[in-house]
Amino acid sequence: MTTLLPELDRTAPSPLAAQIAGFYSRAITDGRMRAGDRLPPIRTIADACEVTRATVQDAYRKLAAQGLIEGTVGRGTVVLARTDDPNDANAARPLSPYAEAALLRSQEMPGAPPLPPGRALVANLAELAPDGARFPVAEWGAAMDAVLQQRGASVLGYGGATNGLPELRELLAARSREIDAQITADDLLVTAGAQQALDLVLRTFCAPGDTVVLTSQSYHQMHGLLRAHGLQSIGVPFTADGIDLDALDRALRRPRVRLVYLMPTFHNPTGRSLDEPQRRALMAKIARTGVPVVEDEYQFSLRVRGEAPPTLRSLDPRGLTVTVFTASKDLFPALRIGWIAGGKYLLQPMTAVKRFMDLETSALLQGALVEFLRAGHFDRYLAALRIELRARHDALQIAARKHLPPECTMTAPDGGYVAWLELPKPGQGDRLAELAAERGVRVVPGRVFDLHGAPSRGVRLSLTRSDRSEIDAGLAVLGACARELLAGPVAARPFL
Repeated sequence: MTTLLPELDRTAPSPLAAQIAGFYSRAITDGRMRAGDRLPPIRTIADACEVTRATVQDAYRKLAAQGLIEGTVGRGTVVLARTDDPNDANAARPLSPYAEAALLRSQEMPGAPPLPPGRALVANLAELAPDGARFPVAEWGAAMDAVLQQRGASVLGYGGATNGLPELRELLAARSREIDAQITADDLLVTAGAQQALDLVLRTFCAPGDTVVLTSQSYHQMHGLLRAHGLQSIGVPFTADGIDLDALDRALRRPRVRLVYLMPTFHNPTGRSLDEPQRRALMAKIARTGVPVVEDEYQFSLRVRGEAPPTLRSLDPRGLTVTVFTASKDLFPALRIGWIAGGKYLLQPMTAVKRFMDLETSALLQGALVEFLRAGHFDRYLAALRIELRARHDALQIAARKHLPPECTMTAPDGGYVAWLELPKPGQGDRLAELAAERGVRVVPGRVFDLHGAPSRGVRLSLTRSDRSEIDAGLAVLGACARELLAGPVAARPFL
């Protein structure tokens, strides 16, 4: 068989890895490559197309995730039988639409470009998960020992409270009053992390075919949830001036809009926050409708400057807003404890739905968190984390001013883990992520946060895994890469 090699367009908005993957995907779909055919070796494509081997590896990973190819020892990378072939025994998988959509989204979900083999890491500005080196392991171990000694077998069985242990809800309500002064323990439902909380909200308010309004760039795991639930989405811009209220008004007038999803504080991926006047104007617009709102306050505890504005929930005269919180970013993801704040009218059906999902959140973990909070471990850990996080934000802004060309812009968040670096034209952010990876710096391209994977101007920078010196080194690399992109032919073609 003639070796098929892709022709790449370096002025196109699509990343090079996506172009390579798309070329072979089309070749397989249109029959030019059939089951059992071998794809060219990674080195062959890298040399012929003048790209790094890491770029080709990323393309092959995308094809493998789609079930199109498989790498085997001794045979190389071969084309698999197509699952839509009626003669293929695996074609008719007995999966629900929810499972099919979740599987497809998880296979498609992009991430930060990998480093080339052998390339030393300069700065990891990609990971949003908290740094394991800072976890309070000994203190958490003491809390687990304490709850087992004090409560014994009672925390190893069913706790009997689907909405969460009463003492934990009291402690969480006290913490949440930092941004919602009227909140009480009765307003809370404890969940298995924020992800379950968001799933509960969708199950409570939405049905397949409904539409959810969210910001044009948004939390990528929410995109997967929307697809799995068979929901449509409408994006509205979130800029330095806040939510585009005119676009929001038009979106709310669309048929079957059942929910608005927002991250008003330390927005992922941009790090932006709405100030109090912007929040009041936003809720005045939404309050004219009967559409519920879910606000994702996943990093509210990580404020390092200024006073916290009120929650959207506290500004909603209708009582149709719920707030989602999590301990995963403050402490560690394995804790899997989040909570929803809302009125009784909304929490009752959510609690019923949760009961049929998992009965209740682990009583052992809830009890240990109670001990951890009461012992003061959380306050001490969070205070130290905020000090370090503020220093990293300061280092990021200093490095941005020192290294980035003037055509670039950088958000300056008052807390949280993320910031947003943006170039002038669509697609430049995605190419910046690729170029930076080739030089040892990992960032997440903006297309990850677009529901349709549209070419992006920006990249997300996370401060969880790099100290101040690494931040400076990483921004130096990003600045050099940005200058190359701005000096040469770049993608400006709009996404179609």
